[in-house]
Amino acid sequence: MRSPLALPLLLAAACRPDAKGGDTAVAGGTGVSDIEIVPSDAIATVVTVRWTTDEDVASWIRTDAGVETPATTGTEHEAVVLGLTAEADHDVDIVVDGETAETVTLTTGALPGELPALSGGGEGNDRWLAVPLLGSVTMPVILDPAGEVVWYWPDDSGLDVYRVRPSLDGTAILYNQGSVSGDPEADSAIVRVALDGSTSERIAVPYLAHDFVELSDGTLGALTVKYDEVDGTEIKGNAIVETAPDGTQSEVWSALDCFDPATDWGDDSEYGWTFANALDYDPDLDRYYVSLRNFSTIVAIDRATGDCLWGFGGVGNDFDISGSSFLHEHQFEVMDDKLLVFDNDGAEGQVSRVVQYDVDWDARTAELSWTYTADPTVYSFVLGDVARLDGGDTVVTWSVGGQIDRVDAEANLLWRLNTSVGTAFGFDTVMPSPYGSPSTD
Repeated sequence: MRSPLALPLLLAAACRPDAKGGDTAVAGGTGVSDIEIVPSDAIATVVTVRWTTDEDVASWIRTDAGVETPATTGTEHEAVVLGLTAEADHDVDIVVDGETAETVTLTTGALPGELPALSGGGEGNDRWLAVPLLGSVTMPVILDPAGEVVWYWPDDSGLDVYRVRPSLDGTAILYNQGSVSGDPEADSAIVRVALDGSTSERIAVPYLAHDFVELSDGTLGALTVKYDEVDGTEIKGNAIVETAPDGTQSEVWSALDCFDPATDWGDDSEYGWTFANALDYDPDLDRYYVSLRNFSTIVAIDRATGDCLWGFGGVGNDFDISGSSFLHEHQFEVMDDKLLVFDNDGAEGQVSRVVQYDVDWDARTAELSWTYTADPTVYSFVLGDVARLDGGDTVVTWSVGGQIDRVDAEANLLWRLNTSVGTAFGFDTVMPSPYGSPSTD
């Protein structure tokens, strides 16, 4: 385990007296005792709180920002508190069976000095973002709804970090560690960091590409670069490799399963044949979705068979598309009757945009129905992410431009965050809380 740069968390605990002058008790006589506060040695904004209740009951922590930790049951309780801003006093409540039983005050330390400055943010957003910072420093972080860094993990591998996700079991942050901008790295991995930074584990996945997902059983599905020889010529394609919880790895899909290098070629072949750059997974359909950048195509893949069910966009397109298509796309979102895509190069000039299509998946028809272009315009020649929220708002990450926007259904800007010059954002995971949610991305 390494020890990232961080200042200690300074803490003070205080019991809140009830009307009789004793320690606070909750309905039914269940009280709190033996409060223990353990600052993280690695992350200045994280603290573990332990406490005991008189009875077997559900109990959790609520921060002054309204964030609630996952509840624990029994009489011995523990919570890793996330969502605290740096260098500030925070009153957090110990909640027992729905009632506040005790209040402790936490004073957080300073963020690492190498973190880039972020500007903008503020009100207009209610979601948390797990996202890599790329540039002079490479670091997975969690941003609160105002755009403040509340969790971080310095990565000293010298490799690229393009995706950050909360683990589905709620105990860790996952991120990929590979080489994407040049030749793929044999010693690449998906890294699992405990929420309090106490442990980190590298799960080796050779030749990682941009993206990975976690399945409900803990299996990790990852895009990889795969070299094949076809008719005596080496082809640099892609595959999806799964790593089971026991460490067993298997290839579940290869680009050669669906495409033929003799006939199926896009452009920018100096980057390889297919250049897969984004991955999503639908647990209800047990289906992967992959963006093939050089094909300007998104494909749906049956996980059980590896069959390509359809292609949308450029090479291998199966849809009658009304309106312009996208070019060199990155992240996307497949919905019941829509497809949302970050379109890097499909607009006029050096301008990136977001496009939405109304889609009939059975009839294989689609119509361009919505676009969003930043004002002033932004060009992200690589990366870029997009997420549709409940209620119709959209979060757009203009990665290389160092900008994240939230807009409403009419493309009105609601919230914007920018990095300092020289820093970019990777793919982000949009979450209702810093602990994530299996249903959000």
